Amino acid sequence: MKNKFVLLTNMLVNMGIGLIMPITTLYIHGTLHKSIVTAGYVLFCFSGAMMIGNLIGGKLFDSWKQKPLMYLCGSGVVIALFLVGLFPQWPIYPILITCYGLCLGGLNSSINGYLAFLQVSDPNIFNNGYWFASLGMGLATFLSGILFGVSIRVVFFSSAILFLFTTLIIRVAFHPIKKHVQTKPTTSFKSKTDRSFLNVLIICLAMIIIWICYEQWNSNVSVLMVAKHISIPKYSMLFTISTVEIVLVQPFMNRFFKPAFQSEKKRIILGLLAFACSYLFILNAESYWRFVAGITMVTLGEMLALIAIPAVLNRYASDQNRGTIQSLGSFAGSLGRALGPLLGGYFITGFGYNWTFLGMFIIHLLLIFPILSLKLSKQE
Repeated sequence: MKNKFVLLTNMLVNMGIGLIMPITTLYIHGTLHKSIVTAGYVLFCFSGAMMIGNLIGGKLFDSWKQKPLMYLCGSGVVIALFLVGLFPQWPIYPILITCYGLCLGGLNSSINGYLAFLQVSDPNIFNNGYWFASLGMGLATFLSGILFGVSIRVVFFSSAILFLFTTLIIRVAFHPIKKHVQTKPTTSFKSKTDRSFLNVLIICLAMIIIWICYEQWNSNVSVLMVAKHISIPKYSMLFTISTVEIVLVQPFMNRFFKPAFQSEKKRIILGLLAFACSYLFILNAESYWRFVAGITMVTLGEMLALIAIPAVLNRYASDQNRGTIQSLGSFAGSLGRALGPLLGGYFITGFGYNWTFLGMFIIHLLLIFPILSLKLSKQE
């Protein structure tokens, strides 16, 4: 496996995120004694700051020096987490969490941009990167509750140390990027009639919808399962099942799909079908196995679509805009995650769980048609 230290960096970043996010609402509501609505606003501010950081980081990655950008964003994350560990009180807590989100967005987009350059010589790097990220997230979510039981400060300091290690690895193992001078026309995205621009918009739209629907598993599905008299530990077990599935199955994906544009398109389409079927499984679900089947299909969709999307986006990029294009994909994912609980709650309140899940099934099927229209131009 190539680029092991870069992949380790991806794992550490996701471990740092995974330690904090599962206990955020619990801490705000249970310890700081703020309402669930207030917790939702804090998470929305975090997601919004992360989206801004994605865009700024992607732009600076293409127009500035890459490693200093990573140092700056990584240091910002470490400082914000150490400060919130020292002062985890209201109202400084939401301010520091928002700063953390801004710097984290910049760090994520710059690392994704770096991966995009490495993909030229390592076609499987996005697949391997997702595997390491999933492993890190799985370990962190397991440890999060244990560390939170000790102290909230331990959670934030542990996450800060992980990001500090990340910044040190970037310093030692990341090499400067050599951009190639283009001898043929490249995607400028200055015109909205540009076919490549429309292709990128289609992919970003798919990312937004996928994540809006996916977030129901992180929020509203738990409420549904409790209403069906299924325990919270069983709900949590779904994500353990998901992590195990990714760790065991994903390494074999490369054997079935070649690193080629048509193969990556096929992965996205099959992933959309898997996502769609996951919502069918939980229509009128009364027994636990239906939710297990649903999360299994969601995870299959992840391994197919969410890994292929960065690779497809990279095919519409040149050395002058790889960071920017990857940041658009990250921005779309963050926007979907921010809107997911809000829109899901609105539709479930208005139409009920079954109609909402049926709608999600249909919209995933409809997304297949614009994905089928994706093409590479002769210049690309």
